[in-house]
This record gives sequence, structure tokens and C-alpha cells, in this order.
Amino acid sequence: MTSPAPRAQPLDAWALRRRAFRLLEFDGVREALASYAAMPLSRELARGLEPAFDEDAVRERQEETAEALLVVNEAGDVSVSMERDVRPLVDRAAVQAVLTGDELDAIAVALEATRRAKAIGTRLAGRTPHLRELSRSVPDLRPLEREIRTKVTGTGELADNATPYLRELRREGRDSYRRANEALQRIVDADAEQGLLQEHLITLRAERLVVPLKAEFRARLPGIVHGVSDSGATLFVEPFQTVGATNVWRERQAQEREEVERILRLLSAAVARRTAEISYALELTARIDLSLARARYGKALGAGKARLVSEGVELVDGRHPLIGGSAVPVSLRLRAPATGVVITGPNTGGKTVALKTLGLMVLMHQSGLMLPCDESTELPVVDGVYVDIGDQQSIAAAVSSFSAHLTNIADILRLATDRSLVLLDELGTSTDPDEGSALARAILAHLAERGVPTVATTHHRAVAAFAEAQPGLQNASVELDPVTLTPTYCVTMGLPGRSYALEVAQRLGLDASVLAAARALQDPDQRAAESLLASIQEERHATRRRLEEAAASERHSSALRLELEQRLENLALAQDGIVEDTRSEMQSLTREILARLKRAEAVAAWEAVREPPPPREVEEARDDVAQVQRMLRSRIWGRAKAPPRRRPLAAGDTVEIGPLGITGRVITEPSLSRRVEVLVGSARIHMDTARLKRVDGDDAEVPTPRISIQLRADRPAMALEPEVDVRGMRVNEAAQRVDAFLDDALADGREHAIIIHGKGTGALRQGLWKHLASHGAVASYDYAEPGSGGDGATIVQLV
Repeated sequence: MTSPAPRAQPLDAWALRRRAFRLLEFDGVREALASYAAMPLSRELARGLEPAFDEDAVRERQEETAEALLVVNEAGDVSVSMERDVRPLVDRAAVQAVLTGDELDAIAVALEATRRAKAIGTRLAGRTPHLRELSRSVPDLRPLEREIRTKVTGTGELADNATPYLRELRREGRDSYRRANEALQRIVDADAEQGLLQEHLITLRAERLVVPLKAEFRARLPGIVHGVSDSGATLFVEPFQTVGATNVWRERQAQEREEVERILRLLSAAVARRTAEISYALELTARIDLSLARARYGKALGAGKARLVSEGVELVDGRHPLIGGSAVPVSLRLRAPATGVVITGPNTGGKTVALKTLGLMVLMHQSGLMLPCDESTELPVVDGVYVDIGDQQSIAAAVSSFSAHLTNIADILRLATDRSLVLLDELGTSTDPDEGSALARAILAHLAERGVPTVATTHHRAVAAFAEAQPGLQNASVELDPVTLTPTYCVTMGLPGRSYALEVAQRLGLDASVLAAARALQDPDQRAAESLLASIQEERHATRRRLEEAAASERHSSALRLELEQRLENLALAQDGIVEDTRSEMQSLTREILARLKRAEAVAAWEAVREPPPPREVEEARDDVAQVQRMLRSRIWGRAKAPPRRRPLAAGDTVEIGPLGITGRVITEPSLSRRVEVLVGSARIHMDTARLKRVDGDDAEVPTPRISIQLRADRPAMALEPEVDVRGMRVNEAAQRVDAFLDDALADGREHAIIIHGKGTGALRQGLWKHLASHGAVASYDYAEPGSGGDGATIVQLV
């Protein structure tokens, strides 16, 4: 067999990068992105999107996407949708073609989209500088949009009022058609008895109004024949008596077509005059829509923004964007001093998916796309992603799999730098294992010496052993579940993988004697290494299960903590409501107590001036004092206690969470905001110290002072006017004046009082009535009698 001829021209960097796009299925990502774009031009941009390889350009793209996500999330998504690509229409207008109404309507839709894109700059302007700069650069085409919209309807027809002349022509056309139609209808109606017509209807032939006449009655209806049926039995005749009316209608139609053509020509010329501005506006709108599409696509993936770093790769829980919800998260690390990773493990274990996931993450990141990975992911800006994945043999070109791989790798070694990312799948395969293994080790050593970030997969155990000992390289592995032998698709850093060949063969039913012979033929060191790897993997699985159980316990504790905090918050809100209701009740009771005390005080004042009060007043005063004493012993007044003097809470104290009635232990000292962490079972809850009560019994409380009331007998009796005038006062001022007046009225023993507020706008009366409705001393109120002020005064009945 002859060796393949050397390739005439090696690939350049751009060709090799584009090959990586195909091998990593970047086209699938671009097509998915295009589905979130709203206009043909932005969909084209999405399908042609290529990564930037300059750090400033990558940072700018990521910032644009972040700003677009702000717009989508906070300001409401902006639709710049248009179904039709109007660029060919604009180009036709530029060469003086006359556009149809439908085409002009499509251009108006596009102009409306550019107007909405221009308005994006006003949304979150201070937080979206890149989008604001783009939107401000969009030309203002509103005058052209209005010009088209005033003349062309949404169906592509010219509006009747496009010009006064068109409006008149269409009116005359409708009238002339109606007259011609009515003339023919009279002929059709008259035929009911004659039977000359095949059908009693009016139709069109050669753009003329005709009736279907039976051929044998041709002489009975003189007129112009405009058509004959296929059978020859029917003639489509325009009667002579309707020719004039039809001529008028057809003339108006012709004049209308001329006017429509003239208007369309003018509108097309207006588009032609602004061709450059329209093209530029469409280009900027497409760029803005592409940024919005990146945000929408990222949101749909549940993606986020990776950290941009100067060197090193830290992919954390990256999910392949084209696999969907079944994608298993992949984590890979390329950190100095190790610049290369060798992944080993069984077939179908996920090695190739891990390579493609990492490669796609880098391409997406440098294209300004959000990444479906953990937010702690760190990626640098590489100058190229160079890939050798899959079988690239060509029978037509007489290129074997091994030759195709080596040709590709030769180009990669020539172009890759310490700022590149090289991904090599199944390195050293498709040839003799010993020579393939040696070649793979040499390639990896060469890349490691140059500091080129590299991730390679292989089945060669010697390559994994080489990576373990070689500076700049480290091992990683994928594995099968030790029990079910199904792929886990997880990548484990720092440990070479197993082949599982004999275990899979046993599971598939291979003869036991054959398996025993195969094990006997294995190198003893290899068997020992396999056994050690198996035990390490079993330990790792056990550790992983324990970590998952601990994580589940932590999630349960967190859920319990959140539930407890929510219950506390709900109880605190309910408690606040109770306090507010109690406060209102106490205010009402306070007014009632004051009213009763003032009455009793008035009786005492009578005694002070040695004027014996009526027996009834004395008895009522005694009842008032007794009622006040009962109120002070009630559940509201008697419940209040002076706050106990307590020492500050400290770590180790046992406390009761008041609203919940459960106990816990304080495990932290109070912070400056007076919050501590309380351990309740296995849950840790952050609480305000004001909501906690120590239950260890060492707090001393200050006894509540007793309240006593004494009636003043030295209050002089005073004459009280039966009314109070609050006209001209503000509502608050008038309410205070009325309160004082009512207190004195109660003390004077009056049963009613009059408030003069005037009529005016009624605002003062409404405010006072609202105040009286909650007054504890007021039994009822209404307009005063006509002789006491009528609508300008209010009479109040006291309790």
C-alpha cells in the first residue's frame, strides 16, 4: 500500500478555527440562538456569529449581553420583530423601481422596528451604556414611517385619504359601479317572467358587467357579447342600455389606477432618498436584537456569566447546551503548573462529551453568550480553539483515519500557542497500540513543554501513567457505576480511569473460563493497579453518597429554617395587628374614662363651692368612678407590666422563641444589629434578641406599679356655652378644639352639644364627622335643627 501524498497547502488559523466550529457542533448553538432573534437580519447575524479572540471585544460582548438581560428582566422584553427581509426592497427603490403597497407596508413595519430599537436607549439608560450608545446611533426615520403609514394600510392597500383626488375618484367609482349594477339588476328582475337568462345574476367578463343570456334568445336582448360558455349555450352579454354607466365606472377605475401609481412612485422615491439611512438603521437594529437574542437564549438555558480571567480554566458544572435537561454537569480544571489534562476511562463514559462541553463553553463565552454552568466558572480569552475529534477518514481522498488525525494534529501543533485551547479525542488510536501510545506521549510532552492548554482523551494506560509522572500534565477520569456498570458521565480530576473491559464482558455473559484466562494473561502490575483503582472508586462512590446525604440533610435543614423564619414573620405580623387593634381599643377606652372622670370631677366641683348637687348626679358620679376602677383592672389595662430587667443574651443560653413557643440554644454572641444564631434541633435560625426569652430562670423582674385615681374637688365649676364655633379652622385644629369642648361638656353634665362648622365645601364637616365616629364620648351625631344652624352645624349626643 502506498503512503498518502503530503498535503499541498496546510490550513491557516482561521480555517482550523472554523473546523473546530463544525467538530464541536457550534453551528447547533448558533441555530438555537437564531431561533430567539426577531428579524431576518439578526437571524443571519446569529447564524454567522463567530467568537472574538480579543479580550476587550469579548468583555464588550459580555457586557452587552448582561445589559440586554437587564432590559429583558426589568424593563420588559422589546420586540423588534419583522417577518420580511426588506433589504432587497430598499435596494430596488434605490434604482427607481416602483414598490407595491404590500412592499411599502413591509418597509413601514421595518421602520417601526427600528423606532422601537432606538427607544431601548431610554430604558435603564444609566445601567445599559452599550445598548444606549447603539440605540442612539439608529437614524430617526419616523417622518418616513408616518408618510408611508398615512397612505398605505396594514393590508398593503392605499388608504382612501392618501390624497383628496384618490378619495374623490374612489367615491365616484363606487357611485358609478352602483348605478351600472342597479341598471343590470333591473334587467335581471324583469327576466323573472321572460326566462331569457340562464341564471339571475350579474358577473364580470373582460372587466365589464354582464348577464348570462341563453344563446337562443340572442336577438331578444341587444348588447355586446363579452364571452361564451364552453358548451355554447350561454352568452355573457352587456346590454346596450348599461354600456354608458359601465363606461363611467371603468373610466373612474382607470383614473384611480393612475393616481395609485403616482402615489406609489412618490413613496418609493421617498424610500430611495433615505436608502443609506434605512440600511444603517436595520444593521444597528439587528445588532441590538442579537444582544436581546443572546439574553433570551441564555435565560432559556438557565445560564449565567462566567468570570473572565487572564489564565487557567475552571469549568464548574458545565452542561452541554445541545443535550438539554438530560445533560450531566461537567467540571474540568486547567491550572498551573498543570497545563494539560489526560482523561481516561471506558467507552460511552462521557470523555468526548466532556471535551465538546469545554470547547463549546469557550466558544460561547467569546461570542458573548451566557453559559449553562455554575457562576464560579472561570475562563480566559483564548486565541483559538483547535480540535481533533471523531473519524475524519476519506475514502475518496485515500486518507485513513490515522492519516486524517495526524494531518489535523500537525496543523494544531504548528499554530497553537500558550493562549490557545487544544482538544484531542482518542489520541494515539487507529494504529499500532505501542506506536500510537508513544506518539501520544510525545505530542502531549511537546504541548506541555510549550505551555499550551490541552485536554486529551485516550484508552492507552501508558499515556495515563506518563501524565502522572510528566510535569505540566495531570490525570482525570470518567467511570461506570461499580454496581450497574452504567455511565456516570462525571469527570474526576487527579485519578486515571479504568477500562471495565473484563467486568462488561462478564456482565454480557462471556464464558467464565475465557474471563479467567484473560485475567491470568494480564500483567500482575496491571491487575494490582486495576484493583487499587477499583477500591479507590468504591471509596469515592461511598464518599459521594455520604456527601449527597449530607447535602440533602443541609437542604432539609435550610428548608426547615426558612419555614420557621416565615412562621416567625407571619406571627410577628399578626402580633403587630393585635397590638394595633389593642391600641385603638385603649384609645377608645381612654376617652370613655376621661369622660366619666370629668363628670365625677364636676360633681366634686359642686361640693367645693358648697352647692349640693342633685342626688342623681352624685349617684352617677359614684358609678363613673366604680366603672373606671373596673376598667383599670380589665384585661387590657391590668395586663401591662414594666419590662423586666434582664442581663444580655449570651452564647449557651437556653431561650424560648416567643411566637412559636419552642426552645433552642443561643450559639453566637449578639451582633451589632442585636441578632443571634439559635440552634433548634439541627436547624440554625438567625433571630432578633427582642423575640427571644431566656428560660433558665435567672432574670429578675421589676414589679408593676399600681395605678390609683383621685378626684379633684378643687376644680371650679364653669359655665359652658352649649355650642362651639370652628368655622375657618383646619380639620386637625378643629378636631382638637372639639375634643376639648366635648370633654368640658361631659364634665358639665351635658347630654348634647352643637358644633358650628359652616357649609362651605363640606370638607370641614366631613373631617369632623369622621373624627366623631371614633370618639368614645359620642353616642350619635347628625345635622342640627334649622333653628340651631341646620346644614352648617352638627348636634352631638354624648354618652
